[in-house]
Amino acid sequence: MDQLHLTGFELIEKIGEGGMGQVWKARQISLDRIVAIKLLPPRVSHDPESVRLIIKEARTAAKLKHPGIVQVYDSGEQEGSFFFVMEFVNGYTVGQWISRKKMLDAKDALVVVESVATALDYAWHQAGLIHCDLKPENIMVDRDGTIKVADLGLSLTKDSQVAEDSDEVAGTPGYISPEQVTGLTPLDCRTDIYALGCCLYQMVTGRRPFVELTDQQAMEAQVTMQIPDPRDVVPRLPHQLCALIERMLVKDREHRIKDWASVVADIHRVQKGMMPHGRTPDEGASTMKGRHFAGVPGNGDDPDHEGRTTGSGISTGLKVILAVVLFAVCAGIGFWFYHRTPVGDEVELILAPSNPHVPLGKPSVPDSHPEAPSVPLVKGGSPAADLAAANAEIEKIMALVASGGSPDEAVVLLENYSGPCVAETLPNRTAKIQALRSKIAALKALRQANEAWDKLISEVADSILAGKCSAARQQVEGAVSDARFSNHKEDLLAVAKVLTGFASLNDRIVESFERDIGKTIRIRLTRGELDGRVQEIRDRKVVIKTLDGAAKIDVRLEDMATSERMSRLSAINLPEVFLARGLVAFNEKREADALGLFDKTGPVLGPILETRIRQDAEAAIKAAMATDKALMAFCELMKMAGVEPAGID
Repeated sequence: MDQLHLTGFELIEKIGEGGMGQVWKARQISLDRIVAIKLLPPRVSHDPESVRLIIKEARTAAKLKHPGIVQVYDSGEQEGSFFFVMEFVNGYTVGQWISRKKMLDAKDALVVVESVATALDYAWHQAGLIHCDLKPENIMVDRDGTIKVADLGLSLTKDSQVAEDSDEVAGTPGYISPEQVTGLTPLDCRTDIYALGCCLYQMVTGRRPFVELTDQQAMEAQVTMQIPDPRDVVPRLPHQLCALIERMLVKDREHRIKDWASVVADIHRVQKGMMPHGRTPDEGASTMKGRHFAGVPGNGDDPDHEGRTTGSGISTGLKVILAVVLFAVCAGIGFWFYHRTPVGDEVELILAPSNPHVPLGKPSVPDSHPEAPSVPLVKGGSPAADLAAANAEIEKIMALVASGGSPDEAVVLLENYSGPCVAETLPNRTAKIQALRSKIAALKALRQANEAWDKLISEVADSILAGKCSAARQQVEGAVSDARFSNHKEDLLAVAKVLTGFASLNDRIVESFERDIGKTIRIRLTRGELDGRVQEIRDRKVVIKTLDGAAKIDVRLEDMATSERMSRLSAINLPEVFLARGLVAFNEKREADALGLFDKTGPVLGPILETRIRQDAEAAIKAAMATDKALMAFCELMKMAGVEPAGID
């Protein structure tokens, strides 16, 4: 393979190899761009029918335009070898990420599978494409944090499946679906959903499904065997995440999660700490052996999963029996209490209405009784006066809430009210309690929405400050349709607009040289400076003719020094430009300059970034103060002098 030469390409280095051939980093000479070239193995390249199908699917994949899919540029055949030309992703695979970290955090793993599910949903709806060999090695992470699905050019469409007389099974044993193993056709997107479930299992446990078996045994196991619950490997994993994996790995595709939209919806539920939709699969129905504990129920609102047991693992028939037994026990206890003879103080409490010494509606409660009322008794005269006094006490409780008191405590007071006119005030108290509970629910929802918003903007700020603006834009755009952030929709759209503009800054830098065509300029490059005359702008490169006229040099954007790029942008007063300049200052530890530039990114994004930077600075100071008593004393002195120590080195 080292002797292979592809016309029009310069092979730079081999970056991968697998069952479907080798992957090389190469330079496409005509466009002077870095690409990835996949060379298919001889067994495929020498089979005309396989080549015909692959070309057909490659043409379909090449029409897909999605940030989460590695773009297919071209395909061809030379010297008996068939090859694909694809977008080069300057990053690493999820497989390499797992190898480096042993396992991924649940939060990161969910972000990966959400991105993959969204990309494959697009491919399925746009072209009916099925990946058929989804695995961590085919999921890429670009250096800006973007997740991309690779090898979609080797996929199948729903209209062109593997020939029925073929003995070869497409897929990788650790991730292959049962229907691929058994030859059940036609395949659909549920095949990839199963494979992504296997990938998610490996991400959070560090273990590939059936890793201990041979390839043949692993394929058979996908049909007949089970893998342990992820919590048996990593006990801290959320049960909601494990429930999602269990549903994705249902062996019978008719009972598996039905489409990518449902997968994405379940991922969002799990990210919010909720269980995925649908009932828990029956025991043995999933390749993952779940632990169905009582108190961890599934959701019985999915008609596609009718008839399966809930997450508690208790069958419907057994629940009915338990309910009948419980009702009988409760009825017996109630009958016993009703007919037994009360003794002492209990006579007054239970039979107060028939006691001639206690007026109806005003039960006497001994001072020594442990359940004495928390609302003081009102001594009134006439029944009307007593009722007015009782309602006045109820209004006092409500007034406490209006002035900032706890609604929860007010509910307890109203429910336990034992002052005058208990029966007469019941409708009033019930209405007040219902109003308070509505208020409590609204406050809880608001608090949760505020917490979710704070978490979101913190994560967005972290992504931006880490230079992952593409990932930040995906976070923001995904949040626009989230009902929790409906009050912040305009803010999210404003941030998304800045981040979208940021993504086009490279084109603006190159376009800025158009005004210099015909002029002699000096360009600062990463390797020094270049003096010459600007000839033209071609293919996102600046063509410079040297001063002696002996040569023309193509200057690419990545060849330019940061200072050159920033100076080209300095004349453009747009929020995205201030963001780019601010990030440069931030990376160069010029915090004050960074804050000043971020302040010009707009009334929404600026405060988000400023808050995050100050939080990080305060956290660093607190961490240092925990071990440095001198620094602690210094910061206290600064506060006494009226100077906030946050941000001081």
